[in-house]
Amino acid sequence: MTAIQKYLAELVESFGDGWNRFWFSPSDPATLSLLRIATGLIALYVVLTYTPDLEAFFGPGGIVSKESLANLEQATRDGQRQIISHQIREAMPRQYAFSYFNYVHSPNMLYAVHFGGVAVLLLFTAGLLTRVTSVLALLVVLSYIHRGPLLTAHVEPVLAFVMAYLCLGPAGAEWSIDRLLRARRTAAKPVQLSPTPLTQPLGPNAVPLSSAATVSVRLIQVHLALLYALMAIGKLSSEVWWDGLAIWWILARPEARLADLTWLHRFPMLVYIWTHAIVAYQLAFPVLIWNRMARPLLLALGVVVWGSLAPITGLIPFSLMMVVASLAFVPGAVVRGWLPRCCTLQTAPTAA
Repeated sequence: MTAIQKYLAELVESFGDGWNRFWFSPSDPATLSLLRIATGLIALYVVLTYTPDLEAFFGPGGIVSKESLANLEQATRDGQRQIISHQIREAMPRQYAFSYFNYVHSPNMLYAVHFGGVAVLLLFTAGLLTRVTSVLALLVVLSYIHRGPLLTAHVEPVLAFVMAYLCLGPAGAEWSIDRLLRARRTAAKPVQLSPTPLTQPLGPNAVPLSSAATVSVRLIQVHLALLYALMAIGKLSSEVWWDGLAIWWILARPEARLADLTWLHRFPMLVYIWTHAIVAYQLAFPVLIWNRMARPLLLALGVVVWGSLAPITGLIPFSLMMVVASLAFVPGAVVRGWLPRCCTLQTAPTAA
């Protein structure tokens, strides 16, 4: 074998080993379980906000009835595109998207499926039959998004992709009703010790490491990093972000902000720094988040960045969801350290 062939063989082998370690090394499912709880609570909030105007939005004669949605969708595909705003064209689906609201034809049935969806989200958040309720919870959220695309905001796309990836892993492994039921069943069975020390069980409450948890968490991480990159690129294509005036334009919009910070016009340098700091953070995140030393700093700065944007944009659910999605970068061992010892279980060194 020549030196070049040897180098190429080692290169392929090294790349393959690194790829497998990155995606498939068994990991602690505690991170995934924490994401389930936090994401489920945000999903519950988003769905419950529709309750006061449920019939006005999704009823037979509602603002986004099935007929009006079909008309708008058709208008985006023919010669009427020029009379429709850019925001509507971007929000409208280009092909059929499932929503169980399309099969609801009465107000009573509308409220029944609405509160049925709320019940599914509660079960998902609590972690009961998580493998099933995670998929059903995703269908609930997507049904609202697909039926009312004009009612969605920034939070729904992030919420949807995190919930989709949670379906792939053992999101109910910790802090769930599934865990309590599993521990009760295991405790009722006699523990048989293996003669091999390496395979000896750690106890009836041991939580196995899982390759599926790794795949699920990695997908959230990669998707979030790409989202940050796209947000940064979008800002770099806008003149107000280059000029450092973007934050001022946001502050000057009284219809969205929750806090009046217009007094910052007396401190223009602070506005410039705030604007450029946000762009710098969104540029740095997809690159430096993979560095173990820089990761804690970026996660902490993310709380500051989104915490500062929430009151001036009014996008509190979106800002909170971005922080929650960032929890995918927190190792399971660290997550367990955040909670009381009585709330955590021991992890077993075996892949699920």
